Amino acid sequence: MGSKQNILFLLDLDHTVIYGSFAPSETANKIIQYHQYLAIYERPFARELIDKCNKYGHIIVYTTALRRYAKLICNELTIKPIEILSRKSCPVANGVHTKMLREDWVNQYDMLIIIDDSPNVWRNMPSNVKFWVPSEFRGDQHDKGLLPILTELDILNNELNSN
Repeated sequence: MGSKQNILFLLDLDHTVIYGSFAPSETANKIIQYHQYLAIYERPFARELIDKCNKYGHIIVYTTALRRYAKLICNELTIKPIEILSRKSCPVANGVHTKMLREDWVNQYDMLIIIDDSPNVWRNMPSNVKFWVPSEFRGDQHDKGLLPILTELDILNNELNSN
């Protein structure tokens, strides 16, 4: 891989690092009562994932949620994004909000890594983009869906440091 890579992580929020629920029965750590009915729960190992992404590269939070909601989650989980892209940045195709890579990201970064539980919402994907897809998070305190992603990050870090 040569010298240090310039890495961009495109990080999804809902069902990837958090879960918003209207039910009062989730077992994961509740981080925010967003409004009277909606509570936001932190996925186990989310902070470790975020810490490593912050350490190894730049993060853009890319979510189909509203911007105010995304900013609140970023602040709560100490995500330090260089940009937050929210619902207004997601084109609608066949009635579904989609996400697209920008050409300037592909040109500016040596490596793009998308961490998103819903790869089907992404359009126009170049083959050199890494897609790390955790299982969908639904508020379970025993969820281990981010562990394979953390392993991938450790492998990546070892590869970068050995070159």
